[in-house]
Amino acid sequence: MSFEFYIAADCPIPEIKLSGQKVLTVGDMIRMNVPDGLIPWKEMNENAKVLYGDPAASNCFHIERASYALKIMSKYTDLNHIYKFDVSDINLKKELYNYVISLHKEINLEIWHLWFGYDNKDEIITKKNLSRSTLTLPDFDVVLNESWCIAIESCS
Repeated sequence: MSFEFYIAADCPIPEIKLSGQKVLTVGDMIRMNVPDGLIPWKEMNENAKVLYGDPAASNCFHIERASYALKIMSKYTDLNHIYKFDVSDINLKKELYNYVISLHKEINLEIWHLWFGYDNKDEIITKKNLSRSTLTLPDFDVVLNESWCIAIESCS
């Protein structure tokens, strides 16, 4: 059971992929003299793959198309471009605000924070309707232990 973030849009929006991370082999880690983790590298299969990169990169905002979620989200929204995003709780408001204001002003968006993993048919999802032309940083103050939606109407 967990909360997940989705953005639904009426047209494609830019994806932001994590940078600074690569899939390498244990052998590569040994050759690069990367310090051992919980299990020493030499005890692992040299061909096993591991994710390596700047730990700070894993805390950055990223958003990727989530076509698998179209069926899940169809009960919540009529918008058909669905993206999943991750961001640290600490940076949520700022990163989300910066991303949204960087988008074309004629895009309609819905930002969803949904609880998955149990029968949530009766769960109340609070919805905030906002206009793109009047957005402010405090509009993105949200509760992280509830389901909600921020609907942002275009400026057109």
